[in-house]
Amino acid sequence: MKNILSVLTRIILTAVMLVFLFKWIKVEEIAEVLRAIRPGYLLISGFLFFLIYLLCLLRWYLLLKSIGIHPPPRKMFVSYCGGILFNLFLPSTVGGDVVRIMDLTNSIKRTKEIAASVFVDRLSGFSALAFTALLAIAFGHSYVDKGGILIPVLILFAFLSFLIVILFTKNIFLKIISFIPAHPIRTKIENLHKEIFYFRTKPKALLTALLISFAVQVINIAGSYYIFLALGLKLNLIHLFIFVPLIGAVAMVPVSIGGLGVRDMGSVFFFAKIGIAKNVAVAFSLLNFFFISLAGVGCGLIYVLALYNRWLQRR
Repeated sequence: MKNILSVLTRIILTAVMLVFLFKWIKVEEIAEVLRAIRPGYLLISGFLFFLIYLLCLLRWYLLLKSIGIHPPPRKMFVSYCGGILFNLFLPSTVGGDVVRIMDLTNSIKRTKEIAASVFVDRLSGFSALAFTALLAIAFGHSYVDKGGILIPVLILFAFLSFLIVILFTKNIFLKIISFIPAHPIRTKIENLHKEIFYFRTKPKALLTALLISFAVQVINIAGSYYIFLALGLKLNLIHLFIFVPLIGAVAMVPVSIGGLGVRDMGSVFFFAKIGIAKNVAVAFSLLNFFFISLAGVGCGLIYVLALYNRWLQRR
């Protein structure tokens, strides 16, 4: 019942945000931008976004392999597809991560290690996102309004640094965990931290995951660049290096379905700083969500068929 209420709440919040957005920006104005779209550039963008999912799958596989887990490729792929599907409905990317942990655990009974690999996988992606935005501001500060952009980037970077220090410094973690009273949840947190902390002994795997995450950020920015080309605009790449990671971070806030509404408002807010019209920013955001939904539907079909085959085998 709690999960159902959570999903219903996000559906309502998404609907409210979209109603507000489309009252603020007329649908006809967005449709006018979309009618002039250039399909060739959009196809290139779609291919780049598809490549991102493959790289993320590879990143998770390499992290699992580094701690001695060798899942059958087919089962791992199905678990990953389940995560992509449920990312659209459950809290941000966290809900999808829980699904892929549970699904892969059905085949490999090493829940703590799999959970740690997913957490480190997500952390490497978040780290690359924050570093990309910070580096873009450092090298392209003359191109943006620093007063309005620097603060959210620094907050994002500070949160990330704080999280990394807690996870990979045992003494600080023990001091913080001591404030939580003895409870089964505390024991689970401590067990998970041990598995995450174990990755300190795997610097090569961590570095590889981080490099793949940077590649994902670059490809994501390139995909966004081609979406704008499809809309008839040629943007300065430095702007995309700053704004795309920030919009991605905003969309991760678990208040809507697949970040819909939140991502759109974030796009309007950030791209307005370089003079992009509201209807163009929303059109960009909706095309971005279109690719996310397309991936979710495709992965959902694979996941559902796999579940059906498992059911037949059990029968």
